[in-house]
Amino acid sequence: MGNKSIENIEVGTNVKFKFLLLLFIVIHYSSFSQSTRDLYPIEIKRGVFSTKYFYNGQSFESPYGLQIPIMQMNDSEVVRDYNKFKNSMKTAKIISIISAGISLYPLFKPDRRNSDSYWAVLGTAGLVSAFFNIRSNILLDRSLKRYNKIVSGTELGFQYNKTYYGNSIVGIGISHRF
Repeated sequence: MGNKSIENIEVGTNVKFKFLLLLFIVIHYSSFSQSTRDLYPIEIKRGVFSTKYFYNGQSFESPYGLQIPIMQMNDSEVVRDYNKFKNSMKTAKIISIISAGISLYPLFKPDRRNSDSYWAVLGTAGLVSAFFNIRSNILLDRSLKRYNKIVSGTELGFQYNKTYYGNSIVGIGISHRF
């Protein structure tokens, strides 16, 4: 009988130790994690010919104006998708410049304007440019959707205090923005 009570005491202290270790890890993580309280959701207003982005009462015509709050998020998925968006837009611009150069080709050699290869190259450049424009919009939408989900999402917090008599109090809080 005496051995079983000693084992129960050891199991009880082991569980308490694991709980305190878990509590310490949570408190340590929450004290060093970045708060999203200073960041605001990004609203998107799509028009027929333009898209406007609103952040903290400011209006942006270009998604490049949103780079600062997106980089402040410090979320690897948001930053990665936004950087892919920028690279895709650069590629689309380069291809558009190349196709503009190709379209100037007939000014120097007007007899080759009706060549099949000329129209094939020009059409391919237009299709590739359209592909990268569509891809960049998808990446931007994915990045902004994740950003807004994190900023507007639910936060879970833990707090550890001691009472006047030396007893420990653990507080758990949930914050959700509506």
